[in-house]
Amino acid sequence: MNEDIKIIHRILRGEKDLYAVLMEKYHKELFSYTYNLVGQVQTTEDLLQEIFLKLYRKLNKYNEKKASFRTWMYRIAHNDVINYLKSSKVQMQASNIEEIDVLRDDEDIEEDVVREEKINLIIQAIEKRLKKKHRDIMYLHYFSGLSVKEVSEVLDIPDKTIYHAIDSSIAKIKEEVE
Repeated sequence: MNEDIKIIHRILRGEKDLYAVLMEKYHKELFSYTYNLVGQVQTTEDLLQEIFLKLYRKLNKYNEKKASFRTWMYRIAHNDVINYLKSSKVQMQASNIEEIDVLRDDEDIEEDVVREEKINLIIQAIEKRLKKKHRDIMYLHYFSGLSVKEVSEVLDIPDKTIYHAIDSSIAKIKEEVE
């Protein structure tokens, strides 16, 4: 039994304070995933608050035999973010701004700027050239680090389709960036 499952069992038995452990463990990666879709820090934080609350309320419905907690969590997060984007008719913004630590030397800052420019080009290409389903796959796989199997479970799409989507998306992104 993995650590998440142990914590979930303890939460369901009444140790509700342990939910903070799960929130802390997954906050950064869910923030990153949500921010890549929404593009606004405050909106992302608001959505995360709602997502974590929903996860807590539905924790007793989680079935460890069907999916890992991480996959289940991403499925709920993905559905909530998509519902938000649909309901508010928000235009997805593709910016991935990182704060640069001013204490680093100039070479580090230059490397960060170059890397940031490359990331922004890729995100722009993703937004411009890919259909929504393919964007979702790329964000989940590359920006959130989910395996193909996990992406398949989150989006309820066969593994082979995910592999094909990744291959064709990479080709389109390369075309756009070059």
